[in-house]
Amino acid sequence: AATSTYQPPRVTVLGQREPQMLCDHPIYCNGPILSTVMLSGVFDKDKTFVDMPTSKPVNDVLAAFHKLPANATKAQISQFVDDNFHPAGYDVIEAELEDWTEDPPFLHGVTDPVLRGYGMSVHNQWKQLARRRDPSKLCDGCASSLLATNYTFISPGGSTSREFAYWNTYYINLGLLRSGLYQTAKGVLRNLLDMVRSYGFVPTGGRVYFTDRSGLPLLALMVNDYYQATKDLSFVAEALPLLVKEHEFWDVYRSVNITYTPNSATLSKRQNPGVVTSKVSTLGPDLFSTASSMSSAFTRPENFLADTATAKTELASPQLFSTAQNSGSLYAASEAGTMPSVQYANRTTAEVGPSLFSTANRRRSLDIPTTNPFASFTHDQLLVLGSIGINDTAAVNINSILYQAESIIANFYQLAAYGNNTHESIAYSRLASRRRQTLIDLAYNPQTGLFADYHISTGQHADIWSINSLWSFWAFSDTLPAESAHSALESLSELHDKFPGGLPNTFYNTTLLWDWPNVQSPLQHMAIQSAAKAENHPIYRKRSGSSVAAGIAQSTLGAAFCNWYTTGGSIDGVLNSYDHATGSSAGASFGSYAIGADGNIITSTDSSDPGDYAWSNAVTLWIFDQYKSQLQIPTCPNIKLNIVEHTTPTPMPTPTPTSTFSPPPPISTYCTVRRKCTHCKCRVKRRGHSMRVV
Repeated sequence: AATSTYQPPRVTVLGQREPQMLCDHPIYCNGPILSTVMLSGVFDKDKTFVDMPTSKPVNDVLAAFHKLPANATKAQISQFVDDNFHPAGYDVIEAELEDWTEDPPFLHGVTDPVLRGYGMSVHNQWKQLARRRDPSKLCDGCASSLLATNYTFISPGGSTSREFAYWNTYYINLGLLRSGLYQTAKGVLRNLLDMVRSYGFVPTGGRVYFTDRSGLPLLALMVNDYYQATKDLSFVAEALPLLVKEHEFWDVYRSVNITYTPNSATLSKRQNPGVVTSKVSTLGPDLFSTASSMSSAFTRPENFLADTATAKTELASPQLFSTAQNSGSLYAASEAGTMPSVQYANRTTAEVGPSLFSTANRRRSLDIPTTNPFASFTHDQLLVLGSIGINDTAAVNINSILYQAESIIANFYQLAAYGNNTHESIAYSRLASRRRQTLIDLAYNPQTGLFADYHISTGQHADIWSINSLWSFWAFSDTLPAESAHSALESLSELHDKFPGGLPNTFYNTTLLWDWPNVQSPLQHMAIQSAAKAENHPIYRKRSGSSVAAGIAQSTLGAAFCNWYTTGGSIDGVLNSYDHATGSSAGASFGSYAIGADGNIITSTDSSDPGDYAWSNAVTLWIFDQYKSQLQIPTCPNIKLNIVEHTTPTPMPTPTPTSTFSPPPPISTYCTVRRKCTHCKCRVKRRGHSMRVV
């Protein structure tokens, strides 16, 4: 994108979108209790306090707080918390998976014992992540930030993750379906559908302080994945009205109406289209609040201290504070940092001030800055943060996902009508078609053959490219010209050669979790899907050579496997551990991995803080299912796998033929003399009167 001279069309915005109200709770969203406890330094992590249910009715807690002296000490505030709150996670308990299976479908057809053993180890981790809400121990009138859920949910896996997370659940759902845990997956989806029923959308996570935010709108894709795996049409009928309701939320609160005149150089096949009226969506909301304290109203409760530190740049830049903090755009930008895109990666911030925007917007960072991170920057450089236009960015990934959702909703309406088109199916098909064409008109660059995020106010593409811009090839590669699919494959192939350990979101060390040297399984999943769709383009279906999608899949599996192995993973009788210990050990999974300067994965031996690893596990299981015949035992850089070598067993003697055939002992007798293996199966080969177990 940096070397392209292509200029996309400019758009005119028609009106303004509806503002969304901030969450409103006297303890967990805003107010003096939240700010007092957070600023006191009682807790190392902000999220601890806002995940603590009250041990007394809310009115009693408020009354106890008002009895504190005006300048309460840290010890007094700590005592107030101890007297009025239960520990974080008090109302969350481990859950049993009622549909558990020791024979997960994703392993069917996987024959290598190392791969089978590793896959089973990952599958078993579902048991550690299953949770249920348990309000039974709370008093009448007590409060909790945990949103009501009626079914088992899967925790993202991190040490502070005690609730469901919307975006993570998309990948968790993929993994549950590959594990054959269909009933659990259905319950997980029903929890999200209940959120739409209650709030009109799915919050970022299952806490009240997330109810003014939402993640990538993937619910329709989840329901479609469930339907494709189960053909449960009754569940589609149950979910469809709520999928429509969520789409309406994004249409009202996250989208703007625009007009523009398409360039003749785009892929548009329309004849003299003239001025086009359309709509694009952004991630960040426009917010308003009835709270009296505006300085705290736009601070994320679970990230209170870091956001407050950012807001205090008022001393260095009054303009930054007034335009970003009080308008809510800083809040929106900070939340958008939990999603991979390129809002923060531009030449100025990448070269001049990586610590500037990382402090303000790093993903769920709970570190408390001890020094002013802005001290070394000039006034103009500080304004970089204020220029972050999250609400001004039509991101390719969000609009591609909404295109997929609209296409799925149209298909579901058709399914409900026994395959016939209905008014609703036609309407949503048209919405999808319009969104796709708008993406092509505004975000596609015919010189590079790729898509890039589009800045609405400037009419420019993002000047740093992100692999998330490949999401369009997953969404509608089959409708693009062959040369565009070829460009996507070339880009992915080159990136995979450069970064064999995993593809980062962008290639600058911005200190954000998404960018180099960090890689995450969700982005690898998107890249695999995009490559697979591009490879399935009619012109490329019969092309020779290795599959780019399969190559990225193998690397993604390798990153997870190698870190699992170096943190103690082993398989009894098949693979001894990194330190040569025998037996079976679970090893660790990680929510994020790091690559070195050579692009290869960096393995870890420290599993103390694995992060939100459930989505990594889920993508691993999906890869097993999709690419099982092409997978090989991963090669870990500078690490030798301690694979157990087996000698050829002594063959069973052939029985002497007699006039009366005496059958051999039952098969189980043979199985018990072999090494124990819970996922192995015995198979009998017969040759004449001789039988042997293999």
